[in-house]
Amino acid sequence: MSVDKSTRITFFGGTRTIGGTICRVKTASAQIVFDMGHVVRPASPMFSGSLRPRSTADLRAVGILPDIPELYQIERQEHLSICISHNHLDHTALLPYMANEISVFSTKETCKILKLISEAKIEDQPPLRVTGVEVETWQRVGDLQFQFVPVDHDTPGAAAIFITAPDLRLVYSGDLRFHGWRPEISRAFVEKARLFEPDVLLVEGTRAGDEARPQVTEQELVQLIVDEISSEARMVYFNAYPRHPERVLAFARAAQAAGRTPVFEARTLYVASQFASELPEGVRVWADDDLPDPVRQWVEAAHLPLVRAVDVRTAPNGFAAELAYDKLWRLIDLGPAANGLYIHSNGAPLGPFDPAWDNLQRWLAHFGVSFRSIGTSGHAALGEIEQAVADIRPRVYLPIHSFHPERVVAHGIPRVLPDERVDYTLPDLLAAASVATRA
Repeated sequence: MSVDKSTRITFFGGTRTIGGTICRVKTASAQIVFDMGHVVRPASPMFSGSLRPRSTADLRAVGILPDIPELYQIERQEHLSICISHNHLDHTALLPYMANEISVFSTKETCKILKLISEAKIEDQPPLRVTGVEVETWQRVGDLQFQFVPVDHDTPGAAAIFITAPDLRLVYSGDLRFHGWRPEISRAFVEKARLFEPDVLLVEGTRAGDEARPQVTEQELVQLIVDEISSEARMVYFNAYPRHPERVLAFARAAQAAGRTPVFEARTLYVASQFASELPEGVRVWADDDLPDPVRQWVEAAHLPLVRAVDVRTAPNGFAAELAYDKLWRLIDLGPAANGLYIHSNGAPLGPFDPAWDNLQRWLAHFGVSFRSIGTSGHAALGEIEQAVADIRPRVYLPIHSFHPERVVAHGIPRVLPDERVDYTLPDLLAAASVATRA
């Protein structure tokens, strides 16, 4: 009896959610898994508070961790690797549960920012063991090969992943956009993917449900923030996302353009500074007593001026300051000067789905702080994704990373809406796409 040696593609998350994409490409002798993020499913059982998992087996049992036993075995795994497209938590949060013996790869810039976030103790997550590799350089895992191809996203180091197997060629877009600081990088990815001639394209469809929203470029966003700050006579606050250093530095420039002194949490500025040749002039940091050693040493070496609540109280309309969620008590310290404007720009808490969102609103309301959302997505609009699929022209495409994958329609290209925990071969996908087209 002959053994079927076809490459199998299996999804363990992300088929009908935004984030939490986990996909395995497996041959008879090797496998690559990407990404390794966690997504909250409201209808699924969760561990939280005093209800804690006893082991990874508990997390697998309720579907938080993918049911791939090899990921948790403490033994040498020569033909199993994990690839990470970029550093966002919905693509990396499950990495601490993986066995240390498994090789985890990403781009060098992704490794850099993960290391900085760990050093700065910005999140309660252990250091991640990730190996940075050169982009567009083939790496081998048994009879599989992969390479990272840069895309533009709202964080450094983001990349698509190209994979070759004995019987198919696959492209995973990761998260990308065409309205950021470097849209040419995403356009170059589309061209490289076209030349790669993939059999299978896994493409993100994050914004398939909000195509009516206006698209704002990063450049336009800066001017919107300048205008908002300039029209405000009170104190101005903003939330920053440390994983998006370009936006952090853009806030500094916007504050200065509006005649304000920009003030940041030292941790946030520490990360952002490593992605800039120099800091904007005049930036300051909040005085803080609990800084990790690398951050404290950097602040001292950079001779950054420290800002305390008393400094702001004397002239609140002269400052635009980062107000991190875990530092909301700064409003207490500011006293009567606390009221003002809070600009939310894609930082934490990320949105109404986050339990911290309502609490943020309560804090702001209590201190008379107005709320304004001024941000832009890290994801391409629906029409741009559909055009990218049409330009790449895979034999079949699978929309993922979306609440509405069915809305991603590239006419003339066969499509499959995949289910989780189903093994797909290339013939399976082509047959399913053919049936869907006839229907």
